[in-house]
Amino acid sequence: MLLFCAMLAAPVFAETPRWPEETVRLFATLPVQEGGRVKPLDTLARFTLLRLNGMRVLKAETPEGRLRLSATEWLLDVLFRPELARTYRCFSVETGEVVAALGGAAHTKKRDRYSYDELAPHRDKLMELARKYAETPAEKRGWMEGQIVSLGEAVVLFENLAGALDAVRRAHRFPADSVFAVAFPEADGVPLSVVLKRMPGVLGDMQARRAEMSEEEARRTATEAGTFFDALETDLAGAWNLALFPPEDPEVSAWRSLAEVAAAAFQTDGPPYREDPLLPLLEKLAAAAPASADFAAAARAFQTAAVARAEARGEYRRVPLEHFFYRTQFLFYSQWLFVLAFLAWALTWAAPGSGWMRRGALLSLLPPLALLAAGIALRCVIRGRPPVTTLYETVLFTAFVAVGTALVVELVNRQRIAGTLGALAGAAGLFFAYRYEAREAVDTMPAVVAVLDTNFWLATHVTTIVAGYGAGLFAALLAHVWILGKLLRLRRNDAAFYTAVSRAVYGVLCFCLLFSVIGTVLGGVWAAQSWGRFWGWDPKENGALMIVLWGLVLLHARKGGHLRDRGMAAGAVLMGMIVVFSWWGVNALGVGLHSYGFTQGIWRNLFLFWGAQGLVALAALAPWTAGPGPTKQS
Repeated sequence: MLLFCAMLAAPVFAETPRWPEETVRLFATLPVQEGGRVKPLDTLARFTLLRLNGMRVLKAETPEGRLRLSATEWLLDVLFRPELARTYRCFSVETGEVVAALGGAAHTKKRDRYSYDELAPHRDKLMELARKYAETPAEKRGWMEGQIVSLGEAVVLFENLAGALDAVRRAHRFPADSVFAVAFPEADGVPLSVVLKRMPGVLGDMQARRAEMSEEEARRTATEAGTFFDALETDLAGAWNLALFPPEDPEVSAWRSLAEVAAAAFQTDGPPYREDPLLPLLEKLAAAAPASADFAAAARAFQTAAVARAEARGEYRRVPLEHFFYRTQFLFYSQWLFVLAFLAWALTWAAPGSGWMRRGALLSLLPPLALLAAGIALRCVIRGRPPVTTLYETVLFTAFVAVGTALVVELVNRQRIAGTLGALAGAAGLFFAYRYEAREAVDTMPAVVAVLDTNFWLATHVTTIVAGYGAGLFAALLAHVWILGKLLRLRRNDAAFYTAVSRAVYGVLCFCLLFSVIGTVLGGVWAAQSWGRFWGWDPKENGALMIVLWGLVLLHARKGGHLRDRGMAAGAVLMGMIVVFSWWGVNALGVGLHSYGFTQGIWRNLFLFWGAQGLVALAALAPWTAGPGPTKQS
């Protein structure tokens, strides 16, 4: 563990030069492997800062004033100016009670951000409590306990990054009276690369001469060797998770961290140690003054060499594209364009007779839908996967299907309802995706788990079933218009309006059922391929079957005359509840073979949603929602 608590207080920075744009760009596109996937360092920085700070950028106070740092700039400060990064208030704490529980002085009782220097005096207490509460399963922890565990994990993550380059940041010195002084006579010390070249041979020679040593000499040699390894282990403590070194062997898939590069020099049962050419370049980078011309030159050399190595392995070609995807923020702009589209549709309700306003509103759906489609397509290219492999991606694709369905329905019935709801669904879906990403604070393009590593079935089953989700939820939205309109007695004499809405609900439910049936059957085929059985009553399988069965009930009941407009509207709302259960509810159960989809801490929100939707469905049974006409409608 890094000895941060023993470090001196951060110095006052008379001048803090910002990182040149070229340096930021070089590091943003530097390849790094995390979670089995090669990605830009910028992606690592974004999700790390999101986990600590709750935001993708950092607002920092410096001697030059308040700065807005990008995630890459923040990570550069953490790696190369840790004493400065310690002063940034980058740790988001939900309430001051958490800090008070550690014995610190809280800024306020509300959510605020704290710096590492503010938390460091209470680190021991924080780690003690975090370890204690971590022994309790996450679902059984109290709110305060969960906050302390999260803060403890965030502090350790920051410490690891801040100390990741400690082993190359300083020269390694050996006193003149040391048993290693003959092998390392340099008064100014030697870099890590030289230590790794010489030390294994020195230790081997000492081991060979051990029988010739006196007892005192042997004891002293063992003591100094132990001290050396303890110091090296301390320097490398934070370096294990930052994999910057692509293997030179194309058959090896795992990249190495600085700690693993150093450990390879002392492996007695492995191949002879060969210095990684990237190591001296990293040492020059760490030794250069941050934000200086020497640093920029060293960064250019290291990035060029790392990129060339990654390109030779065929692992770099998607890295610039991923950086482009996050930098251009397709999904962010799509979300706000959907909001503008919703406003455009709202204006059409103020001027219902204006054809040009309706056409303009219809066109307003195309740019955000195109941006959403482009974002989904880029993610497919970056990962080399179908559009849906994670829960986050199901949100994006569901929103895309809902808006696309709304566009088709609006073109058919021209009632302005589907267009308005489509804009609302797009904005709400992307807002939910944004909040889910912030809540989880992990890379949303992870390496695919083994059970999903079958592109054909993934492209057919999962994508099809999620299309059914989108249609089912949009049918529920349309049903809300019918129910609430009747309940509030809006347009009560316009029977054609409600008939058009009911027909749209029916049509979208047919679309939902079609894709749900196909997706469920294909899921069984996939299960037979992956697990050796077509059906096993897994919770996720049961959820998909519930959608199919309820869809069949609704359509058969309508065909038989048992359900008409009012009954179909209530049934569509119930369909939305079942879709949400299949989509999210079974994930919260934490059981079943679909372990890649487990989600914790969402039961409260799910029950609130189901309760509200249940009330809407019950409202459809109110006598006055029947309106004029036969009162025996179901």
